[in-house]
Amino acid sequence: MVNSKVLILCEGEQDKKFINLFYKKYLNLEANAIEVKALGNKSAFFKEENYSQIKKQIDIGLYHKILFVVDSDFEKNDAVYGGYENTAKRIQEMIKKLDIEGITDYFISCDPTNQNGNLEHLILSTIDKPKQDCIETLINCIESMDTHENKKIVLTGYETIFKEAPYNFDHQNFGELKNKIVSMVK
Repeated sequence: MVNSKVLILCEGEQDKKFINLFYKKYLNLEANAIEVKALGNKSAFFKEENYSQIKKQIDIGLYHKILFVVDSDFEKNDAVYGGYENTAKRIQEMIKKLDIEGITDYFISCDPTNQNGNLEHLILSTIDKPKQDCIETLINCIESMDTHENKKIVLTGYETIFKEAPYNFDHQNFGELKNKIVSMVK
């Protein structure tokens, strides 16, 4: 008999690493209850062919629930997949098309104050104000230089800048993600 799991699908390896840390260390959930897979990037979430193997695994009982964790990004950069509303609409359409509505949920990673950004924006929204201000000063300082819009290197720099990751798992901004993962497992 197959031991059925919750499958969490995310974009990249950094997201996978964070989600594994979040549910194992903070939520104290059994490692064998959840499997986290990185699909590579946001556009991979919306390619139906990427789900044929996963659908087969659902059919044989390997997974009984799926949680999609995908970045909001910015609507101004992508009018189809960018921004909170576009991302939600596309995920809902994809779930319906794949006919997996009863076993799925989704979480859109972003800064909750403006619903823009990615997992790094969510993480930074949970750190204390002095550290946020420091990172924001650095971002503002380099903004006049020729940089990428999401400044991923700066946003992920907290991992190398601080001796310990500065995010606060108990912060209310992680509440929705926590609730969705816990409800999937129970």
